[in-house]
Amino acid sequence: MSTLTLIPDSPVPGAGRGAETPQRVTRRPRSIFDGAGGGPTLDDVMSSAWEELTAHAVVACPLCGGELAPEYGAHARPIGGRCRGCGATLS
Repeated sequence: MSTLTLIPDSPVPGAGRGAETPQRVTRRPRSIFDGAGGGPTLDDVMSSAWEELTAHAVVACPLCGGELAPEYGAHARPIGGRCRGCGATLS
């Protein structure tokens, strides 16, 4: 077992004060796919950027905050995006 996947049970606040058998809350093990801190996940950031690019919109670059503009191939739909600031690409 990995220590990254297990979290010990935590007692219920107030349990054990005058109670003979303290109650415990069982939590599911943490996963590497759980968000840490409640912010957007990498998948959320990249998916929203891709959705905006396919709508022919310029979006904020996930790396530097610059302008990530759609890039086009042989057809009229975007095939990815390139940042005008740092040069990063999304495809």
